[in-house]
Amino acid sequence: MTLRLFSWVLLVISAIILATVTRAESTQDQVLDCFASMDTTTEWNTCLNAMFAPCAGEEVGSEPHLSCLTEQRENWRSAKIEAETNVLSRLSEAGMEELSGLMLGWPRFVDDKCKAVAESRAEISYDAAALGCQISELALLTNEMRACLAGRSTEAYCQLRDE
Repeated sequence: MTLRLFSWVLLVISAIILATVTRAESTQDQVLDCFASMDTTTEWNTCLNAMFAPCAGEEVGSEPHLSCLTEQRENWRSAKIEAETNVLSRLSEAGMEELSGLMLGWPRFVDDKCKAVAESRAEISYDAAALGCQISELALLTNEMRACLAGRSTEAYCQLRDE
């Protein structure tokens, strides 16, 4: 009986984790699809709404809201790392040098930008604004990495080796 209960609990926990991961990937895919069509059919606010939809039901700045934003930031960080890894495995030597230079300055750029954004929205919620900015930057970088692999990037670093 104990083994059966343990197996059932393990199955339920696995289903919850799988549903959370699938939902995160689905939301990210929607956002990335939105970014890909911004030049033609969508606007920034549409993509922003999709990006923050998982946390939209929470009161801005509340603990549940900040917890949700933190989870979203980690989901986007994972997506960015995966996209970067895929790009790095395909870049030419010149592209690798170019991207390395850009990526060295990226954390400082994001930190400075997000501090400024958070300060400008401190009356609403400094923490929520900082997290929202970080999510946006991670999502945009993920989009750029995927655009490079798909042949849509015009950035100088995006010089892929022949496979």
